[in-house]
Amino acid sequence: MKDLGKFGITKELIRDSLQTASQVLNLIGTYTILSEKVKSEIVSGVVEKSLSESLTEKLGFEVKSPKSDNDPDLLFTDFPEDENSVEIKVAYMPNGRGQWRGGSFSKRDAPHILIARNHNLSEVYVAFLHMSPEDWVEAKSDNYYAHTMSKKELINREDNIVFFGSISRVLKKDGMPSNNQIKMKMETIKNEKSN
Repeated sequence: MKDLGKFGITKELIRDSLQTASQVLNLIGTYTILSEKVKSEIVSGVVEKSLSESLTEKLGFEVKSPKSDNDPDLLFTDFPEDENSVEIKVAYMPNGRGQWRGGSFSKRDAPHILIARNHNLSEVYVAFLHMSPEDWVEAKSDNYYAHTMSKKELINREDNIVFFGSISRVLKKDGMPSNNQIKMKMETIKNEKSN
């Protein structure tokens, strides 16, 4: 199991960055209508920038946010090259339904912050875990290229640090947990920033 504590990522820092992203979405929403995919990209970008700034201050060395899609979402400049990045994946999962998707750069062997959000980012599920390329499941459709990570794969991970929300197996009529049905409970993000 990889040591994720060294990255300094906490529930409070995640909450603050998500609250900033929510404010940005609200502001943009007064000017235009955005698709859920674009909203997820905006949330990801705001979280990247917000976390890079707060982690730079907390850790005492530069944590960079990306300048291009080829760059890691968070680059920890004081860590060895083979363990200096964190990826962030944001997915719109209304009522906890859906999965995370990503292209070739999603498959970095690195810790990942997985964020599931509702329509207006008032409720989220957030997990932090190390993912290897083989953890991503190849798309089953020729029409879609992205690899996926579902709740079913995630629930089996013992190294999954959950910051917000929960996932659990649906109970069958006999009270036993289902192997195939997984439910996600999202958690409300408070509107005020933590101190």
